[in-house]
Amino acid sequence: MIRSKLTYYPFVFFPGTEMAHFDQSDNYWLPSSVEGARAETKKTYPTLNLSLSLSFTLAISMASPNLVKILDICEVAAAYDSTKSATETILSPTFFELTYLRFPPSECLCFFKLTDSNPTFFHSVIFPSLKKSLSHALLHFLPIVGSLTWPPESSRPIFVYHPKNDSVSVTLAECNGDFDRLVGNGIHEAVESHPYAPHFVATDTRSPLLALQVTLFPNKGFCIGMAAHHAIFDGKSACMFLRAWAYTCKYIVEKGEAPRLLPAEITPSFEWKSIQDSKGLEEAYINLWATMGKRLESGSDSNPKSVKPLSKLEVQPNLLRATFHLSSEAIKKLRESVLRYHPEATDPTKRLHLSTYVLACSYVLICLVKARGGDAEREVYFSWSVDCRSRLDPPLPPNHFGDPIVAHHIVSKAGDFMQENGLAIIAEKLSASINGFEKGLHEGSSERFEMLLSLGPEVRLLSVAGATGLKFYNTDFGWGNVDKVELTSIDRTGAFSVLDIGNGSDRRTEIGVALKRPEMESFASFFSNGVEVMPLKQI
Repeated sequence: MIRSKLTYYPFVFFPGTEMAHFDQSDNYWLPSSVEGARAETKKTYPTLNLSLSLSFTLAISMASPNLVKILDICEVAAAYDSTKSATETILSPTFFELTYLRFPPSECLCFFKLTDSNPTFFHSVIFPSLKKSLSHALLHFLPIVGSLTWPPESSRPIFVYHPKNDSVSVTLAECNGDFDRLVGNGIHEAVESHPYAPHFVATDTRSPLLALQVTLFPNKGFCIGMAAHHAIFDGKSACMFLRAWAYTCKYIVEKGEAPRLLPAEITPSFEWKSIQDSKGLEEAYINLWATMGKRLESGSDSNPKSVKPLSKLEVQPNLLRATFHLSSEAIKKLRESVLRYHPEATDPTKRLHLSTYVLACSYVLICLVKARGGDAEREVYFSWSVDCRSRLDPPLPPNHFGDPIVAHHIVSKAGDFMQENGLAIIAEKLSASINGFEKGLHEGSSERFEMLLSLGPEVRLLSVAGATGLKFYNTDFGWGNVDKVELTSIDRTGAFSVLDIGNGSDRRTEIGVALKRPEMESFASFFSNGVEVMPLKQI
């Protein structure tokens, strides 16, 4: 069935869809799942296993209706710069960007606590500063101010920017919701977060690349929601832009003027010409999307040159979200546990790739598979994205802006995840796959892409959004670092999210999951106790 094939968009950063209704006449968002009054309920979960240094707080809290009122929708253009060309600029996508040509936009929410966020201060100082700094920051990111289009006479889509015509849509909203609960780690209904993500309006012939929404929670804080087109943003690029905007805003707030230059690590490089297509992947992905749209849109007479993102997936009813943390000490203990099952890995020629990312993903995967139960013989696919910036020849600069990621996957029986040494089994499989990149990073990538999108309902497909090394939590617009980052797209894709949080001795790996209530209860138990997914006696 077509719908079953669309259950997951694998290897994506944070795509999704809203399951809410918008009343245009009153300019209100109201999450569909919380229409009407709800009684607040809470559930207590097992005590944490302190030997694993796992940290999270869980409580199910059903929301009362939270009205999100749209106050304004404005367009912000890049600040005028006489040194920049006033003519139309065209950027041709590489095979990397063509891979995700019609993926739904990525969505990220950043919540900032601010006790001085009374409406007067917010509207006179904060929001004007955000708009002014955005305009100046966009000078460094001009391609994303434009749009993606596919001219009828062209054999390929292009990114187009015109300084006099193009701008970024910014929605201003206000909400009476429970801000403290949203920025906490407790469980809340997944659909509650969606009204804080901006609308992304695209057509067959033209699609924006970025949309933003700023939502005020009076006297509590505010949220910046970002929807970014996957054809030009990967996680690192999205984080680079957000931090550049924040740096510019903080500079303006503190010094009264915009900075002339950005720090090197957040100054984007759009030099794409060095990327060589030795395997003919550009043509492969163009041909794939010419037919894929029709297949994924239930056989409709779709335009083979459409650049409109595929229809977003609906959020399953009664889906819950929660955040979990793995401390650096927990990661260390997980690594030691794996090495006890693979003593040969101490041999330099057989060394396992046991990064924080691999260990965190492996641990979450075994908890997820056990929580969902089912036939131990069924196949479980796990898909993740590989950042190719440093892996190309010649390598791309660390500040390369685009979507230079390639999807890879492993397949294993569900029973492998459920075994006592499941962590060691899955970590070894992930490590072997990563070590195999040197033999062919792009080998079979277009075929793998099509295969993963075409998996049937009999196969369990899991994926991950985000990555370690992304610095979303190091974002300060001038009023303090972000307090909570939420990748809302996992609510629709079945993915889990992985991000870094904290610095120094307080550094942790943050895991976000979206599950039905029974699965969430089981996952929380497995994650906190760890007894049935790894042998604690060996730690």
